Amino acid sequence: MPYTGKPSKGCDMCKSRRIKCDETKPICNNCIKSGRRCPGYREEFDIMFRDENKAMAKKVRNSSRRRGQSSRSVTPSSPHGSPLPTSYTDPQLDQLEAPPFPDVPVNLGHSVWHSLLSNLEHALPATVRVAPEYEAVPFFFRNFVPLPQRADSMRGYLNLLLPLYNRTLPSSTLHLATKAVSLAAYGNYPGKQQLMSDAARAYGEALGKLNEDLRDPVAGRSDETILAILLFSLYENLSSTDDTLQAWGNHVDGAVALVKLRGAAQFQDPTSHEVFRAVRSMMVMNCMQRSKPVDFDPFPGGEGWVGSDVKEENPANRLTLICINLPNIRARASRLIQSPYNTTLESEALNILHSARTVEESLQNWYETLPEVWRPQLIGVESKAANAEIWPGEQHVYPDVSIASIVNDYRVCRIFCQHVIMHCATWLSVNPVHQLINSYNRAAFTIQQTANDIAACVPFHLSYDMQPVAKMLGQERIAAEGYGGYSLVWPLYVAAHAQTVPHEQKMWFLDRLHYIGKEFGLSNVQVLVMAKQHVLTCGPLFP
Repeated sequence: MPYTGKPSKGCDMCKSRRIKCDETKPICNNCIKSGRRCPGYREEFDIMFRDENKAMAKKVRNSSRRRGQSSRSVTPSSPHGSPLPTSYTDPQLDQLEAPPFPDVPVNLGHSVWHSLLSNLEHALPATVRVAPEYEAVPFFFRNFVPLPQRADSMRGYLNLLLPLYNRTLPSSTLHLATKAVSLAAYGNYPGKQQLMSDAARAYGEALGKLNEDLRDPVAGRSDETILAILLFSLYENLSSTDDTLQAWGNHVDGAVALVKLRGAAQFQDPTSHEVFRAVRSMMVMNCMQRSKPVDFDPFPGGEGWVGSDVKEENPANRLTLICINLPNIRARASRLIQSPYNTTLESEALNILHSARTVEESLQNWYETLPEVWRPQLIGVESKAANAEIWPGEQHVYPDVSIASIVNDYRVCRIFCQHVIMHCATWLSVNPVHQLINSYNRAAFTIQQTANDIAACVPFHLSYDMQPVAKMLGQERIAAEGYGGYSLVWPLYVAAHAQTVPHEQKMWFLDRLHYIGKEFGLSNVQVLVMAKQHVLTCGPLFP
């Protein structure tokens, strides 16, 4: 690849005039002084994949002529690397068989991927075949890692991907993991299913590189390595089968183990601290779904998994901290209700009830103190009977899907709290001393209200026309609606299984889950596994 110079961050007007841009935002001072209209600045994504198409096209044409003159055929080498160490393997790899490649893909550099999508048809010869990752990776960044992100809603690992990806080598584990995830995401769309085999091979290659990194005490604990492991969990999500649930959990556990090894020193670096927060969010959700306690003690540092002053956290991360005890509470409640009532367990039941109410109060306070822009906007009230798209009642929109997903996580946590309260109230009701019927009824009312709020945001998630930020960032319609749909899977699943929600509404939630799977290329099994994994809203693609 010829070096074409450092890409300019200046506005297009200054570049066309061949003068230095002062890069003042939102418009540069040069344009103001000259009375010209400033077109603004390109996104970091566009700069990263800058246009070197002319130089690359010339190189490809020359290469094509040489191949034509020599009439030689090229046989590609096997894509398989060395065997994976047993320390980090996946059972799917044993079943992989690399199909033959009909043609050798052009080895284009990553700096032309973005321009390739729009210019390939006209700039390159029709006979050139392009490797699928050169379409899949820009597609993934453009549609599932949107820029810019709101600082107050950042909590997931995908928010960190672009800057870390941009500073690592193409042969790095992070690049290889991104390639695998991109192919899997692209392969889930209609007409692209053949890419899933490419994604599986890329996944195997990335796992092999990860095992090499883990032998290095420095590389094995780096931000890039931990982020790559979280991407592996996303890959498991996108290629969901019943067999991937355990693999997904193993990836999360692996990231947690590395974060523990890094200790409290990681809080001194802003990026490492964000990686810690992303892993913590995944860990809490993983424990919540399995109803197992969060392992607090082994993490070094006086504050444990809290990690730093809560006042420094944005609303998204404060929600994680509020819910960090919820997996423990659910696990204790699960053990309690498996035993018949006896007076020796009464104190434990009352203690669990008190803990659930404390979390519920904190959740309510979290919501009440949110910035006004986070609140849903009422755009109408549907009075007709339920139909496939809309449940009767209020209809809500949000600033963007990321914020809507975080608010839905708040609702899911409230439902979990109410379930604990209802179970404890039922278990204690054997003793007439405990008058908890009002607590039970309030919990049932809260669950219904929360389920209605989840239903109210479904049209927003699934409609590109209701998502102005997606349009502004240039996301494709099908990708924006797919991202919104994937983000809905977890709250829809929880609402559909909420204890006191009416049967008709449960069926509507399940129908919406089926629609998301059918519309965006997922089987019923994949939707179910995705709901149990909840990778996207921890992400956000997709937190």
